[in-house]
This record gives sequence, structure tokens and C-alpha cells, in this order.
Amino acid sequence: MDSGGTVPSKIPVYFQHNRGFIYDVEDYLTLRFTHRIAGNLIGVPASKPRNSHVFGLPAALSAYELKLALEKGLVALVDRTSGLEREPNDGLRQQYEDLVRRQVAEQKAPVVEKRIREFRSYLPKIVEGKRKKMLKSGVKEEDIQIDPEQLIAEERRKVESMEFDRLIQIPMEHPLNTERAIIDFDLSGDHERLKYRVFRDIWEKQNVFISGGDAFGCDFLLYPGDPLYYHASHMIHVLADADHRLDVKYMIRCCRLSVVVNKICVFAYAQRDAGVICYQTVEWEGNVENEF
Repeated sequence: MDSGGTVPSKIPVYFQHNRGFIYDVEDYLTLRFTHRIAGNLIGVPASKPRNSHVFGLPAALSAYELKLALEKGLVALVDRTSGLEREPNDGLRQQYEDLVRRQVAEQKAPVVEKRIREFRSYLPKIVEGKRKKMLKSGVKEEDIQIDPEQLIAEERRKVESMEFDRLIQIPMEHPLNTERAIIDFDLSGDHERLKYRVFRDIWEKQNVFISGGDAFGCDFLLYPGDPLYYHASHMIHVLADADHRLDVKYMIRCCRLSVVVNKICVFAYAQRDAGVICYQTVEWEGNVENEF
């Protein structure tokens, strides 16, 4: 574990509540489209905050995706727990105050510019109105001098001094430079490690996307392309002990479920002696020609 404050030149994944989260959109797109690690979007997209069917950042990585990305050197696992639990010092308080002022200024700037554009559109009428007012007050025509740019500058100072309603921005990623540590991650339990070996074996040998299969009653789902565009084609069931006879009722349940959801059922297991990951495909006879 590296307790320094520098994150290596890898994609930072933030470790929170025993899960890895990605907050940066470029980092997430790199993992998804370059390395076929899709994760699970769990946040609310800024463009559609009230849409319950569309999700955005952050993305949560499964334990298997996180372990694979760490092994392949794609990510660095960052833990900020100690820094976030500690009371902020004066430096962090100053950072936060500067952040709030910058956010207010960023919100105010477009409002000011909009008001100035509106003022410019009415500027000829404003100049004419001031000229008529000065004539009525007794000022001679030749003595009237009205500078439009000066009027715009005065209007800008007036608008900038006004109070505006402002939005409260809640950042996804912690905005302050708090203490962080680079940590390791491992899976617990023999069966979890076996499932990871299957996950890694498929990822390395097949150009497919892999996701968790809880929604379909299996261990993993295989997609021939990005899950945004493709349905899953295979259901993977990882057998804990390949030496034991496979329970017939369990096999029938798995096979019938795969038929109902129109997917191919695959049993994965590790040979006891060689430790090689093996696969057994079981499918309905009507689909034998539907090879993946």
C-alpha cells in the first residue's frame, strides 16, 4: 500500500463501502470501449435528472471487474476514507470557500451576459430616451454627449452587484485535495476466486463483454458486443466442485431458464489436477446450429 498523495498514471478507482467507483467520464469510456469493462452506472445523468430509466456516473465496478483491472495494471485503487473522516483543517476550509466562490461566479457569468445582450438590443432606444430627457431639462442639443459603451459598462457594474438565486452543486467526486492511499484488493473464499478465474479466462480468450448474471439466475452473462447495443447470448454457471456429480434438477432448472430467456447455457468448472478452466455448453436441440 502506498500512503503517498500521488496517484499513478492509471485510471483512479475510488474505494468506498467495499466497492470501486469511477467518477470521470473519460476514464469510464476508456475502460468500457477500450478494455471491455462496462461496470454498472448507478448515478443520475445531469441532462435527465428525473428519468428513472436512464443512469449516469458514477460507475460501480463489480469485484471481478475491479480485480481484473488491477491485475492488468489499468487502474489504481484509491482509498480516501481516513482523509474524509478527519475534521478538515484551515487549508481544506479555504479550498472549499474558494470552490463555492468559483461556482457562484460560474453561475452568475451567463446571467450577466444575457442581461448585457438584452441591454445592447435596446441600446438605441435607451440613448434616444436619455437624449430627449436631457433636452427637456434644458440641455442644448450640441452639449449632449452620450457614450453607448459607457452606458454598457455602467449596466454591467449594476448587474454584477445584484444578488441572484444560485443552485447548490453537489459534486460526485470529492472536490478537495484530501489525503489518499493506494491500496490492494482481493476476493475472499475459494468459490469467489474460482468465479474470478472464469471471468478472467473468458475476458482474455473471447472478444466479449461480461457482466454479473444475478438478474437471470446465473453467475455471468456474455454479450457479443457492448450491452448498450446487444442482448446477452450466453449464461455462465460456475460449478464449485467439478468432481461431484452435477445435480440433475439443478441442470434442468438452468437449461429451462436459458431456453425461456433465449440464451445458451454454459457450465464452467476447473479441472482438479491441471487447474484448467473448462466449459460445457448445454442448449435446446432446436438451437444447436445457433453457434456464438
